[in-house]
Amino acid sequence: MRPLVLLWGCLVLPGYEALQGPKEISGFEGDTVTLQCTYREELRDHKKYWCKQVGYLLLRCSDIIYTGEEGQETTQGRVSIRDSPQELALTVTLRNLTLQDAGKYRCGVKKLVFSETFLVSLLVFPGNKCLSFTWLGPGGAEGRGRVRQD
Repeated sequence: MRPLVLLWGCLVLPGYEALQGPKEISGFEGDTVTLQCTYREELRDHKKYWCKQVGYLLLRCSDIIYTGEEGQETTQGRVSIRDSPQELALTVTLRNLTLQDAGKYRCGVKKLVFSETFLVSLLVFPGNKCLSFTWLGPGGAEGRGRVRQD
């Protein structure tokens, strides 16, 4: 029984923790968010990618964007991706966030048999960074104000 469990672990988790990064990122509609996924030295020369996960049972992706030449930024729509092998880091930037961007994404490294991936959840909040509040102005007159969260 033990060899079967070890074999299963090798097949399901071939590069456990080969990639690391934030498990969750968030922003407001219209914001730009940037994240870094770091990878192990042995993955330096492999092709990297970013994608939106679809489905729950299988690791399927849509909107895949692959890295270009070393250090060069590749842009597809509102998403940019750059591999920095000297830093062992993949940088992803998502611009002008929409509510539809919310979901699960994967930083990935393409390998011959299995891709190494890391799951990142993106939360997008409606509106902007300003909060509305009720303000009692001079003389107690009620007014509307806005507080900016920076």
